[in-house]
Amino acid sequence: MTTEIYHRICGRLREIVRDTEWEGHIFAVGGCCRDEVMGYPIKDLDMAVDLPNGGIAFARWLEEKGLTKGGIVTYPRFGTAALSLREFPDDEIQIVQTRKEKYTDRNSRCPETAFGDIREDCMRRDLTINSLYYDICRRRVVDITGRGLKDIEDRIIRTPMAPDTTFDDDPVRIYRTIRFAARFGWDIDGPTYEAILRNIPRLKIVTPTRCHTELDKMLSGPNPVRALDMLMETGAMAYLLPDLWPAYSQPEAYGDDTVWRHTSRVLAMLEGKPSVLMMAGLLHDIGKPLTASRDEEGRLRFQNHDQTGSGLARRSLRRLRYDRAFIDDVDFLVRHHLWTKAWGPDASKMKDRQLRKLQYICVTRERFGMLLDLIDADHRARLSDRSWDGQAEAIMRRSLRMEEEGTAMFGYKLPVPSILIKRIKGLRDAKAVKRCRDYLLKQAFINPKRSASEFKKLLMAFK
Repeated sequence: MTTEIYHRICGRLREIVRDTEWEGHIFAVGGCCRDEVMGYPIKDLDMAVDLPNGGIAFARWLEEKGLTKGGIVTYPRFGTAALSLREFPDDEIQIVQTRKEKYTDRNSRCPETAFGDIREDCMRRDLTINSLYYDICRRRVVDITGRGLKDIEDRIIRTPMAPDTTFDDDPVRIYRTIRFAARFGWDIDGPTYEAILRNIPRLKIVTPTRCHTELDKMLSGPNPVRALDMLMETGAMAYLLPDLWPAYSQPEAYGDDTVWRHTSRVLAMLEGKPSVLMMAGLLHDIGKPLTASRDEEGRLRFQNHDQTGSGLARRSLRRLRYDRAFIDDVDFLVRHHLWTKAWGPDASKMKDRQLRKLQYICVTRERFGMLLDLIDADHRARLSDRSWDGQAEAIMRRSLRMEEEGTAMFGYKLPVPSILIKRIKGLRDAKAVKRCRDYLLKQAFINPKRSASEFKKLLMAFK
C-alpha cells in the first residue's frame, strides 16, 4: 500500500457508507494515522468500527454488495476481518470492532475481548502516538487521549493509560515502546520508562515467536543499536537473548570497553545489511563471557570463543524459532569470524591455498562476502591501535583475481567423488574415505585446475 492508495481507499469507503447505518462509525486507526500526521509513507490500513461486532459485520456487508475481491477472512474471537476491495485488489484491509480487553490469566498475554466504545478501544492500545483515529466520514483526526498529537510534536513516547497496567497486561508493549523510541529517535517519558524497569520480569510470558518478530523489527528498522542498547540498559535482553545478556557487563580484552560496547559498534557498521549478517554481528561475541579467563600475566583471554559462540548462537535462535537455513548461516558466520586472524593486518601472511579453502567452505560468493563484512566490522570496531581496517579489502581483491584466473573454489566439486575413492582404494570405512577426500581437497587448494586423472594418481599414491 502507498499513501496515495490509502487516501483513495478512504475516499471510496466514504462514498460507500454515505447515508447508511455505517456512516460516522468507520475509522482508520493506529500506524496509518500516526504516519499521516508525521508525513511518513503509509504502508497498511487498519480500521475500527465502533459498533458491536462492527468489524465482521461491516466486512460481510461489503462482501454482500459485491465490493470485495473474493471472500473475507474472519477471526470471531477478536471481532476482526481481513479483506481486499475489488477496486484495490492488492491491498489488504484489517477491520475490527472497537473493543475492550480483560486480562484474567497472568501467564498469558491473550485477553478476553468484548465490544467497547472508542475510548475503551483507545486506552487499551500501546502508545499514545499509535492511539490516533481518522474519522473517514468527517475527514478529521480524533485524538482521544488528548496527548497523541502533542507527543508527536514533542517527540515523546508514552502509554495511553497507567504504564504499569499497560505493561503488566501485555509485556510485548515493553519491546514495542523501546522499538518505537529507537525508530524515531525520541525519548521515553519518565513514568513510562520507570514502569518498563518495574515490569521487565513480565517478559517471561512472551512467546518465542513474538520475541523473534520484535527482534527482527529492531534489527531491520532505523537505529537498531539504540534499540538493542535500551534492551541491555533495562534488562529486557535477559529475557530476549539470555545468552547474550552477560556481554553487557563482560570487560573486553583491550581498553575499558565491554563486550557489548564492541558489539554495538560492529552492529552500527553493519546497519542496513542483510538480516543474517545483522544477526551474526549481534551474536558474534556471544561466547566471550563463557570463555573469559586470565593468562599468567593477568591478561584477559577468550579462548575458542568463536566455537563456543557458534553453539550459543544456534541455541538462542532455535529458542526463538528461526528457520534452519537462517540458523545455519548465522552459525557459520559466528564460527568463522576469526578465520583470517593469522593473516595479518593487510592479509600479507595469507596463502592462496588458505584463501581457496575459505572460498570452498563458504560455498557461495554471497556467504563469503558476508563473512568478510563481519570480519571487517569486527576489526574496525576495535580500538584504533588494533584496527585492521585494510585486511578484508585485501582479501577480497585477491579473491576477485582468483576468479579472473579461474582458480577460485566457490562451489568446487572434487573430480573424484567418494564412491570412486572407495573403489580405487578398496575402502569400506567411512573415516578412511574421509581421510582420502581431505587429502585430495588439500591438493585442490594448492592447484584447483588439476584434472581427474591427476587426482586419481595422487589418490593411488596416498597411504
